[in-house]
Amino acid sequence: MRELLETKRYIPTWDFVLNVTKWVFISFIFLIGILDVFVSPKELFVFVTIVLILMTVFAFVSYFVVYKIEASQVKLLIVGSFIYVIMANISLYFSSVSNDLLYDSIIFMEIGAILEILIFALAIGNKIKKISDDKKETQLRLMRSSLEASELKLIALKTQMNPHFIFNVLNSINNYILKNDIEKASDYLTKFSKLIRRVLKNSTERTISLSQELEIVKSYIELEKLRMKNDFSFYFEKPADLSKIQIPPLCLQPFIENAIWHGLHHKKGEKLLKIKICQPDKHSVKIIIIDNGIGIKKAAELRNTLDNCSFGSKVTRERIVAMHPKNSLFIENFEKENTLDPGTKVTIHLHK
Repeated sequence: MRELLETKRYIPTWDFVLNVTKWVFISFIFLIGILDVFVSPKELFVFVTIVLILMTVFAFVSYFVVYKIEASQVKLLIVGSFIYVIMANISLYFSSVSNDLLYDSIIFMEIGAILEILIFALAIGNKIKKISDDKKETQLRLMRSSLEASELKLIALKTQMNPHFIFNVLNSINNYILKNDIEKASDYLTKFSKLIRRVLKNSTERTISLSQELEIVKSYIELEKLRMKNDFSFYFEKPADLSKIQIPPLCLQPFIENAIWHGLHHKKGEKLLKIKICQPDKHSVKIIIIDNGIGIKKAAELRNTLDNCSFGSKVTRERIVAMHPKNSLFIENFEKENTLDPGTKVTIHLHK
């Protein structure tokens, strides 16, 4: 009762009383064994009766005290103990009034003890289930907290990334206007407005379909191509239907931005950006972003630091893993492979 109801935590004073009483009654057991040698059975019976009466009174007082504890196993413990106490008293009663029973009166106490053990076992099982449920609830709260933290980091990332990107786009549009190139300025502004509309539409969503994400990516790449004066080529390789695959919004954009401005921008010659999507099985999808730029090592040397890039990758990785524990993200440098040109490969593996 003390362990299951955590009386030391909820009623410390009575817990002390329970602990002392336990040792008192245990000492009575040894005392009964000693008295059995020195006194008559009748005198021993009187002593046992007194002990049992004291135990019964103490048990009922304990029921009243522990019932105040708000725990699901309180009632089970009280019922189990109550059955044993009553059956023990019935045994005592039949032992005192008659010796003509066809069976030993101790059987009532034995039945009470068996029922008490079964009910106590049920209480222990109930306690274990509660601990397990509390553990699961704690894990869920931690997962939610982790996901919320990732979302907050995403907001922080957006506040750093979006103003810089918007400023550059508007600056490019302004340059076209100053050059009186109205057609290009209008085309640039149209593409920019489409991108902003899609980003704003999806910014409140935790996940969007992969097809929606690719629309944002396509708009973004077209704007960057205009800024770089069509200096690179890009193409998609994807299945027909991607509407059922969910992904965090703006999940691919950081890696594409890195590929364009830290890989392709500094490369001489043909510049290629490829986004390949495949489904290894019906429960997963792979998104592969490949560029034939200067590679991670040279990009780091030119930029001196990869802090911003690493921060964006870290946030995106956390958002991806938060969706499913089997999700993964890998960034590889093609310089490690002799058969490929220098460049970077980002592989995102999503599970349904």
